[in-house]
Amino acid sequence: KRGCEMDASTAERIGRNDSAFRDANEQVRARANEHLTAVDQLVPFLCECADEECTTIVQLTLVAYEDVRTDSRQFLNVIGHERAEGPIEILSKNHNHLVVRKSGRSGEIAEALDTRRDRHRKG
Repeated sequence: KRGCEMDASTAERIGRNDSAFRDANEQVRARANEHLTAVDQLVPFLCECADEECTTIVQLTLVAYEDVRTDSRQFLNVIGHERAEGPIEILSKNHNHLVVRKSGRSGEIAEALDTRRDRHRKG
């Protein structure tokens, strides 16, 4: 939301860093898809926040992670890690994580870097 302006280089760094975590989680998702025995089994995903040193794990089902991935600008954050994200909207919150949607330049970069972006485009 408004009021959280940042310079272009900071927005680009945040967009690229969040996207790098998202790419790592895509690898986790692919591996889990191959090996899971139950749809409600929890999978360890990385927090997709702006802190490049963050290694916090969030346990989600594949279905819950797919809900995060319905939009190229949406990211999985541990509660409290959204503070450094810049302009965002918090879409959902539960006991251990948030789903945030990027806006502004960092959102544009995240969308451009999404390996699934063609699937997310709206007609």
